[in-house]
Amino acid sequence: MSSYTELEDVLEGYAVETPEGNDPAILKKWMQKHPEFAEDLLAFAADRSRVDHLPDPILTEGEIKEAMNRGRIALSAFRNQSVKQPAVLRSLTERAKERGLTRESFAGAVGLSLSLIMYFEKRRLKAATIPDWIIKKTAEVLRETKEAVEEYLHRPPVAGAASYKAETRPEEVPLKEFAEAVAEDLELTEEEKRSLLE
Repeated sequence: MSSYTELEDVLEGYAVETPEGNDPAILKKWMQKHPEFAEDLLAFAADRSRVDHLPDPILTEGEIKEAMNRGRIALSAFRNQSVKQPAVLRSLTERAKERGLTRESFAGAVGLSLSLIMYFEKRRLKAATIPDWIIKKTAEVLRETKEAVEEYLHRPPVAGAASYKAETRPEEVPLKEFAEAVAEDLELTEEEKRSLLE
């Protein structure tokens, strides 16, 4: 232990005496003065010479810590973003099926008719006219966020086979307002219609 401490003192003494870098004459003097550490002094001088020729700048300890912190923050933000971004809804009825619901039971759980659910599925309604509470209820039944259901309903309508047979192009088929679709619905009772429109 004492020889190790002495070696540190010798190397430090040489370094202090040569602040500008290695000096062969001073190195020889220290090697003659401490022959037991001659090889260590030579190795130290060689390492020091290599370090002196490294490209600048070398990061300080503080700069390294700051860079690591920035990296941790970026990684944390990336992980949070990855967790928070749910899979995009591709189909309301398919998502309902994944939750163990048929189209009919999905419609019943939301409080709509099957034909209204299909309007939702095909995005044939003006999304802005659908009452907020129905969107919330749909999201709740599907165990999705309200925003995910809204995003689905605001996408362009799904073109069906019948639309292609019609004289108008699929994108030209006008969207219905929610109230209009409810009023025309043959499955709902008058009381159910009133309840949906109030």
